Amino acid sequence: MPSLPVGSPPVQVSRAAPAQAPAAPAVPTAQAASAAPRSDQFDANPRPQPQAQATQPGHRPADGLRAYEELAPKQQALLGEDGAERYAALGPKERAAFIVLTTRMEQNGFDTSGLQLKAQPEGIQQDRLLFEAEPKEAVERLKGQVRDAVASGKFVEDKPSGGLHGSGMSDYGARQWVTREAMQVGFGHDGIFVDIDRFGAKTDLVGIFGHMGEILTPGKTDPFKVGKALHIDVASHLPPAGK
Repeated sequence: MPSLPVGSPPVQVSRAAPAQAPAAPAVPTAQAASAAPRSDQFDANPRPQPQAQATQPGHRPADGLRAYEELAPKQQALLGEDGAERYAALGPKERAAFIVLTTRMEQNGFDTSGLQLKAQPEGIQQDRLLFEAEPKEAVERLKGQVRDAVASGKFVEDKPSGGLHGSGMSDYGARQWVTREAMQVGFGHDGIFVDIDRFGAKTDLVGIFGHMGEILTPGKTDPFKVGKALHIDVASHLPPAGK
């Protein structure tokens, strides 16, 4: 960031103070202009103003969740050109879900490069991510990686339920072969969905009956509980605002 003109007067006086005088107010004006986009961004945010103020670059967000600048490059790329604004506009549960699901995809060997999230409010939800069916190259690469995970025994092929996930994303799918916190991925002409069930529906009796309980229980999966169970840190490690 350019420095304020506090230290510049001595130099201007020694050379030609009168000639440089008109330039002095121009620096604060430029500084105010550079701050304007941030102000506009926060004003457009429906959340309370204290939370918006705490999302300044270099400071911990008011809700304590990881800031945009703390995300991995691939996570930032998924959010697009206006990623910082899109991320700031998400609610805490949506932000936590984004961190947990994208981190778990990376841990499972699934490359998100080139994938395109659907526009909000569809793309990032508190219990799933929805991707576009394009670009084909990125979609087919992910499908190939899911098939590789099935071949290695880490996942099992399981056609998703069209009633739960939509018929446009249930042509092909697979579930992680674990009893708890099992990732599910589905593909179709409408795109891709990725979520994590608290119980693995195909593993054992604990998984089967646990997943039945999930389906019968109203509400969506809590991403904070999933993250805690998987030891995925969603917290910011930046200093609080004002420090």
